[in-house]
Amino acid sequence: MVLFRGDIKCRSLQRRTSISVILPADNLHFLNDTEEIVEKPYKTLYLLHGLYGSDDIFLANTSIQKFAEDNGIAIVIPCGENSFYLDDYGSNRLFGEYVGQELLDITRNIFPLSDKREDTFIAGFSMGGYGAIRNGLKYYQNFSKIGMISAALITDDIVDYGDNHNVLYSKPFYESVFGNLDEVKGSDKDPKYLIENCDDIPEIYMYCGLDDFLFEKNADFYKFLKSNDIDATFVGAEGEHNWDFCDEFVKEFIKML
Repeated sequence: MVLFRGDIKCRSLQRRTSISVILPADNLHFLNDTEEIVEKPYKTLYLLHGLYGSDDIFLANTSIQKFAEDNGIAIVIPCGENSFYLDDYGSNRLFGEYVGQELLDITRNIFPLSDKREDTFIAGFSMGGYGAIRNGLKYYQNFSKIGMISAALITDDIVDYGDNHNVLYSKPFYESVFGNLDEVKGSDKDPKYLIENCDDIPEIYMYCGLDDFLFEKNADFYKFLKSNDIDATFVGAEGEHNWDFCDEFVKEFIKML
């Protein structure tokens, strides 16, 4: 396994930004004197972190590096700040365009990553789960599978939030990210709207803990998918909104790839 950490210059954000890239290369097992060769170009998972995170947070809190090596898959982790991976044209911070298209172009130019849709996947945890479904659908031509782990599917509710000091329930914060909250429903920031207007929906996998404060929102979205005859998988398992749950089920998603 090879780990690259560095920064890239991108047009979508009008600046440099950090990324972490895990490659299933150099799988040398010194004790056994063996080497496993993974065929290039690599299948690739673009993995999105949650609120308050950065591109290194999965490396610090999960065993994703070892699992990527064991399953022969490359993983690209961008820094999404607290953007919900949306496009803010006023500040030239187009995080949706970045993770949906430009990041793929940049990393494929640098690393031996497959450019085939069937070999390219997007997933995320919490805020990253929302970013995965939003951009996996908006840029559906690029991704064949979407993984949502404890996804922050909050677009039906944020319009009713107040001036809470806790960012998780702060209407001013969400206004700074989503813009006019009265206009979110029925826009490309609304996953339900994107489902209804997507020509080729990627396979969708959802995972959420039964004790997660986002469980009901995830269950509601799954019901919406089934009511629209969308082939999706939803796993509700013991667990909370934490790294233990994320670590277990990001691995479960990778097994599907």
